[in-house]
Amino acid sequence: MPFFDPVESGFYASCLENLLADTRLGPVLADGVVELGAGTGIPMIEALRRQESAVPVRGFELDERSSRVAARIVEKSGLANYRIVHGDFFAGAREGLERCAVGNPPYLPARGHSPELWGGDTGAEISRRVLSAGFETVLLLVSSISDPVGLLDHAQAAGYRVADWMARPIVFGAYTRDRQVSGRVGELARRGHAFFTHDRYVIAGVTWVADPAVPDGSEALLRVLTAGRAMAIGGPGPDEDELGSPATGHAARTTREVVGVGSARPGGALPAAAPLVR
Repeated sequence: MPFFDPVESGFYASCLENLLADTRLGPVLADGVVELGAGTGIPMIEALRRQESAVPVRGFELDERSSRVAARIVEKSGLANYRIVHGDFFAGAREGLERCAVGNPPYLPARGHSPELWGGDTGAEISRRVLSAGFETVLLLVSSISDPVGLLDHAQAAGYRVADWMARPIVFGAYTRDRQVSGRVGELARRGHAFFTHDRYVIAGVTWVADPAVPDGSEALLRVLTAGRAMAIGGPGPDEDELGSPATGHAARTTREVVGVGSARPGGALPAAAPLVR
């Protein structure tokens, strides 16, 4: 079955909804959206419904069983503009007209007991590949335990600027506390490539645009993603910042810091739920 966490799914759906509501992106979205790892398809369905959006979406899902599940859910939703494609995103995404790519990529930095959640040796390799694919606009979920500094540097080198973002904490759960995964996260922390407190880390929905005229919100986003200073999951670290509140950001308002639950930009709301668990 596809990986599905109801709160992480809700957060991703809110990020997608904000993207669809952004009038600045209208010309780009008119050519459609291509999605990496559709999973169950539920987040995209929720976003399209809430925005009553007619934007065409192709959702790629590599796992055959998961793609069948997603296709059935999309069919039951009645959305004619969302199509599930069984196949490799990197092999077929650029065959269409879409100028916008979105996804919640696997981001664990070790295989552990759930290799489908593995995002490469730093957890950010799949995200780097998406950012190297040449799309004009990219929305991805980014993790603070998966080399966020290196990933944002990679995006900047590829010509992207952070146009929008929102973030929230995640409690370490069964997947991240897996011995292999947690050990690797600790290694990355000691090398300055993972940031977290003793019990949680941060995930952010980030929208990049390849437009040099857009103010870059990377600095404010990095302050949130690199706040935690623990060196091991479950162990304290120096100068730990509180990661208990969601945050939002915008390229035109880069001084915004942590805000309360539900304080999102117009066009979407952060889920008022407890920190999600992975």
